[in-house]
Amino acid sequence: MILLFFSKKEGAGRMIEKLWINLSPRNSRIVKMLWSALTMFFIGFGIYLQIEADIGFPSWNALNQGFSIVFPITYGTASILIGLSIVAVDLLMKEPIGAGTLIDAVCVGLGTDFFSLLDPIPEMESIWVKIVVFVISLFILSIGQYFYMIAGLSCGPRDAFLVAVGKRCKKISIGTVNNIISAAVLIIAWFMGATVGIGTVLSVFGLGMVMDWTFKMVKFEPRSITHEDIMATAKAIFTNKE
Repeated sequence: MILLFFSKKEGAGRMIEKLWINLSPRNSRIVKMLWSALTMFFIGFGIYLQIEADIGFPSWNALNQGFSIVFPITYGTASILIGLSIVAVDLLMKEPIGAGTLIDAVCVGLGTDFFSLLDPIPEMESIWVKIVVFVISLFILSIGQYFYMIAGLSCGPRDAFLVAVGKRCKKISIGTVNNIISAAVLIIAWFMGATVGIGTVLSVFGLGMVMDWTFKMVKFEPRSITHEDIMATAKAIFTNKE
């Protein structure tokens, strides 16, 4: 319903941009940051659904698990180290690191924990129900990506990497680029001993398809967004100037 509503609008992004387009530089950044935090919470709900479905790690999570198996570190430590490594690669590929990156690092986890604590989804026994819930989570993640990227405050580390690779493969859809990256990550994780399940396969091939369909519905191309880095955002907030 959300996608159908936005797809009927001329330039869905323009409708969202009305939240901040006529505000001062300072207030527009504050509203953008609040919007990004809200949408990251929404993404956290998608991740919560994947956890509840319990049919396999998505590829990046599988990589975290693989590193924790091969090296004497915890899953959480592996996640942090891999995340920092991706940030370094993003910088090398000239993708900005901004407020959106920091909000992603905090609010997705908080959103996932919040919904896990609330636990609104009853326990699922049927594998088919679990698969349906997992597929729904892919749509939530894709819609969430669109909602927060439109603010232009920079992407989370993995999304920034996706966009950076996508800019270098312009003839390939962003969803296909995501599939290729996810498949490569999964192969590495599998060789490291990570658990591979139905959800893992669905996330590798399904998320890219859902992403392409979602972005087409709302007429959105993530590679066309000009993101600002943390210094530009800080300048706008503290000086109220662009």
